[in-house]
Amino acid sequence: MRLIETLLLLANGFTFLALAVSLPHAVLWIRYSALIALLVAVAQVLVEGPRWQMVPAYALAGVFFLIWLRQTIAPLSGPAHRLAVSVVAALGVFGLVVSVVLPVGLPVFRFPHPNGPYQIGTLTYHWVDANRSEIFSVDPNARRELMVQIWYPAKSDSSSPRAPYMQDADTVAPALARLLQWPEFILGHFKYVTTNAVASAPMATDQPIYPVLIFLTGLNGFRQSNNFQVEALVSHGYIVVAIDQPYAVASVVFPDGRQINGLTRNQMQPLIQQSLSPVANAPMLNDQSFTNGSIPYFAQDVSFTLDQLTLWTRLTRTIF
Repeated sequence: MRLIETLLLLANGFTFLALAVSLPHAVLWIRYSALIALLVAVAQVLVEGPRWQMVPAYALAGVFFLIWLRQTIAPLSGPAHRLAVSVVAALGVFGLVVSVVLPVGLPVFRFPHPNGPYQIGTLTYHWVDANRSEIFSVDPNARRELMVQIWYPAKSDSSSPRAPYMQDADTVAPALARLLQWPEFILGHFKYVTTNAVASAPMATDQPIYPVLIFLTGLNGFRQSNNFQVEALVSHGYIVVAIDQPYAVASVVFPDGRQINGLTRNQMQPLIQQSLSPVANAPMLNDQSFTNGSIPYFAQDVSFTLDQLTLWTRLTRTIF
């Protein structure tokens, strides 16, 4: 959990005790704990950003503030006061449990710092294979386009901001959730997760070359899905190149804002099976017959990426 989120849960807990258990009000801040909790909730939204897992905590802070305001303006006494305390107790216990379980169970997580000697840099490229048509598109003029992210050993730079875990999370996370048949908002907190990598960090130069690994996430994934393994490898001197393959991964967002969502497993499985055990009546997609299935076509993404890396190395002489 993030810092202000934790402070909000603590503030709600103290407010609950102040309202339901009647803590001694000699300490000044306890008298205003409900107001403090509300201000912390506002600060959390403005500074760290809201997420759905914190909605019960926001609501609890608001309800506690209204109860505190009512008691401050016109204090209750006798049976009405006892009833109000009972309501606060019942509401508070349930609300506190829910408001703690959700953000703790689905946190804005952190990646462990890799134990290798290298820091981590990352770059992302948009490459177009002009010699290959996009067979999954209904546009006959479409060319195959890839988003490729590279992680590499970098020079130490502790002051630079860390790269986000999932670029374009506002569009990729809902697409991933849909493919998993989850509510679209369920992975919204991914946009707040950062990594140990620094975008465009200077390359480590203590070695003349570094071994290169190609990472393919598989059907309905996303290129950063195994980020903790990628960072561990890079910290030990590997370069990892991850390819977002349009129509196979959950979603691909190009620099101009275009988005290609992945095909469902029901759509892709016949094409994959055709590559493994071909049948005479080849599967169809967009009125096109996939005689060879999909695997040979996706394999060309790797070959094209390796060619691009080789060309880029010769031109820049900076990374590989």
